[in-house]
Amino acid sequence: MRLTISNEGVFIPSFKGNKDLPSTDQITVRYKSPTVAIKNRCRKKPQAKGIASSSGSLEHMEIVVERDDIATLNEMLISISGCSYEGSDGKDKAIVGAQDLINAPLVFEPLLKEIVAEFDSLLDNSGIDGKN
Repeated sequence: MRLTISNEGVFIPSFKGNKDLPSTDQITVRYKSPTVAIKNRCRKKPQAKGIASSSGSLEHMEIVVERDDIATLNEMLISISGCSYEGSDGKDKAIVGAQDLINAPLVFEPLLKEIVAEFDSLLDNSGIDGKN
């Protein structure tokens, strides 16, 4: 079996109506295609937690997989284009990478969360092929 896999992908976030803008004005996110190494660096090993009743008997078990949003962003994000804001000094500040987005004003947090959610979806569902 031979698979053809791209090294990177493109994502258009819906942040603040971005998808409705003309393509020349849209925020575009380029990202690395996920690998096992990237996934291992962004996810800690699953942990099982036992939930006990007040009498001390075990009610059920939960499996918890911890996610690291900042590690995911740093690992997968290649670049952001079409995203900027006016700084307090009156100059335009471009958001082109992970650190720019992390250090941007809080109004950009929904964009960060949307990008990380897209990356999480890619990392968690990378093995599923609907055609087979």
